[in-house]
Amino acid sequence: MDKLKNIGAVLWANKERMVLAVMVLVFGWRVYAVLNPEQSLPAMNYRLPKADDGQIPKAAVPPAPAVRQTVSLEAAYTPNPFWALSSQKEARASQGPEDAGISLLRIQKGRGGRVRAQIRTTSSTQWFDEGAPFESFHLLQINPEDGTCLVQSERLGKNITLRIAGS
Repeated sequence: MDKLKNIGAVLWANKERMVLAVMVLVFGWRVYAVLNPEQSLPAMNYRLPKADDGQIPKAAVPPAPAVRQTVSLEAAYTPNPFWALSSQKEARASQGPEDAGISLLRIQKGRGGRVRAQIRTTSSTQWFDEGAPFESFHLLQINPEDGTCLVQSERLGKNITLRIAGS
């Protein structure tokens, strides 16, 4: 019984080598069959039909494909208005001067009737003349009677009316 156990253990330990040996034998047989085709093929007891004796139908030329309708490629580069514009309107409607990070502190009349506005942004506080560009804004109009300024925001894409803080 010990001899059978030892033989089983040897076979189990060398199973990969045995599988490799079987694969090499099968590969060798296939190479031999390719190099000596007359000896490896079985005897032919059937006749291949010839193309001109009418047994093999000739393939007909298929009809021309239907003309494809051209599709406008505008949809490939135009955003869908139902989802692109709806979210932008909601975002723009909720954004005001506070969301833009800008506020009007004071309006001052200077020499020669020149009107200036002191505006605070997220990065600085400066005096600006009417028509002056700064950061991502452009000061369009200053109204000293009402205490308001009209500022165009390039980031938000709209005009914002600023009022003096506290009035």
